[in-house]
Formats: sequence, C-alpha cells, structure tokens
Amino acid sequence: MNENITELLDEEICQELHLMSGLQFGSEEKEAAIDDLVALYKLRIEEEKIAASNEEMKLKAEMDEKRLVQENEAQIVTDEINRKRFADEKLSWKIRIGIDAASLILPLIFYAYWMRVGLKFEETGTFTSTTFRGLFNRFRPTK
Repeated sequence: MNENITELLDEEICQELHLMSGLQFGSEEKEAAIDDLVALYKLRIEEEKIAASNEEMKLKAEMDEKRLVQENEAQIVTDEINRKRFADEKLSWKIRIGIDAASLILPLIFYAYWMRVGLKFEETGTFTSTTFRGLFNRFRPTK
C-alpha cells in the first residue's frame, strides 16, 4: 500500500512539473502550481520518513528478537552448567561424608575386633600378655 501511495505521489509530481512547464513565469497559475508541487514534495518526503521509520522499527524488532533468543540460549547453557556443578558438588559432598564416616567407623571396628580377640585370650581377667597390653595402650578411637 505504501508503494502505491509513493507511486501516486510521484505521478502527481510529474504531472505538476509537465503542467508547470507550459505556464508563463510569474503568473498566478504558475505560483499556484509551484505551491501544489511544494505540497506534493512535502508529502513525498513525509512518506519516505514514515517508510524509513517503519523499516527502522522492523530492524530494531528483529534485533531485539535475536537478542532475546541469544539471551535465552545463554540462560539455558548457564542453567545446564549450574545443574552439572550442583550435581558435582553433591557427589563431592557425599564422598566427603563417606570418607569422614569411614575414618571414624573403620578404626572403631578394628579396635573392637582386636579387643574381642585380646579379651578372649585374656579370659583370666588380668592382663598377662605383653602383646595385648601394648595394643591396648595404642587404641585411640578418636582423632
């Protein structure tokens, strides 16, 4: 539609120019034709401004849409990285808890076993074995 208006304005401007060429210089008719021509040119310039403004708005909208798409893609990538990081931290936390628990429980199990073995050996109620007495002094269930 905009192209039709522009074409019509161009045709009117051409007609005014042809009409003006036949008029006598300084006559009122020529002055009126010049005024009409100036008005038509102003309309043509306004149409060009509107078309340029529309084109600029379209380009801006396209750029905004591309920017939003890129931001969404970047956010998706960031979210995926954060999910992986959280999963890694969670696994690291579980491993650390397991190691801490094992460092406490394994010595206790070891000490309990050797105490049972030593006490079975020492059923008399007194500590007569120097080996068990030496082990008993070294048992430390805490860090």
